[in-house]
Amino acid sequence: RVLTAEERSLVDKARHFCAGAFSSEAHDAYMRGEPFPSDWYRRWAQEGMLGLQARREDGGHAATFLCKIRVAQEMARHSFAAAFCMNHHQGSLTRLSQTGSARQKEELLPGMLSGDILATIAMTEPSGGSDVAALTTTATPVEGGWRLNGTKAWLTNGLMVNALIVLARVEGADRGDNMASFLVRLDGASSVTRREIMVPGARSFRFAEISFEDHFVPTWALFVPPGEAFKTAIGGINAARVHVAAMCVATLEAALAEAVAYCDRRHAFGKPLLARSRQCVGLSRCRVRRTRRADRHACRAMQDVRRGYGVVGCRSVHSCHGGGRNVGRTSPQHAAGRGAHGGLRRRH
Repeated sequence: RVLTAEERSLVDKARHFCAGAFSSEAHDAYMRGEPFPSDWYRRWAQEGMLGLQARREDGGHAATFLCKIRVAQEMARHSFAAAFCMNHHQGSLTRLSQTGSARQKEELLPGMLSGDILATIAMTEPSGGSDVAALTTTATPVEGGWRLNGTKAWLTNGLMVNALIVLARVEGADRGDNMASFLVRLDGASSVTRREIMVPGARSFRFAEISFEDHFVPTWALFVPPGEAFKTAIGGINAARVHVAAMCVATLEAALAEAVAYCDRRHAFGKPLLARSRQCVGLSRCRVRRTRRADRHACRAMQDVRRGYGVVGCRSVHSCHGGGRNVGRTSPQHAAGRGAHGGLRRRH
């Protein structure tokens, strides 16, 4: 599917945003072993990017999934961690815009669009990841709402988010299908505690574990009722995997372009390294077109997911792994020409 003119302008806006100061600050923070500055989230929101797929009547752009991928890829060429984290918050906002009630939108949507409210999905727990059927967090019905108890782990930007979409088991509901999701405000409540999960080299993800102890959630905050939340959660996981794979393709392509550009600049014994046959042949085996092909397969995988295939069983994924024999090679010289805008180093 081809991007519309409006979507292409959004991709161009993302490319411009990522160049210069953003790229430099993300690079410098990584070299210091620190998260990149959090004020970039508000700047990204001011560009309208957190509402990329939100409905137009809610203040969004109603962009396609392909556009979302291309925007994230522009950032992934500079910093995979930043691309993952900053585009991560689109998901919660998109779900709220597309399926939330009028009250839920009134309470949360304006703040999420402006970047004042950063929300993330709270699904994973200390004892389990994508196996959502094993989750233990509970929601107990009480007057006026529910009480949440349990712990969620590996939350992206868990140190700074102030809202969550929490998947929990509703006590008293049918055990076979008793999972529901709730819109949960944090706002420094004493019933919520956070603990940073330290990961060397990944400080920009600001991973955290968040625990609830009788945390009150009002009636209006029931987001997806029992009987539907499990399916919704699985669908979100499949989409996220495709999204992350596409960002990996962009980072790989940028790394290749950076390596080739360096070999073109670097001289030894009077010649550029790229002019020496061994290096030239080695770099020729890195196929830029294959990364583009993987990019296309990531988009097709998303289409397969929406048709009901799981990621592992996607026809596009198997085609990507099994194909490639007839993919043409891109010359090192062509890749070097792309290095000026495709590399991973900081830009000024």
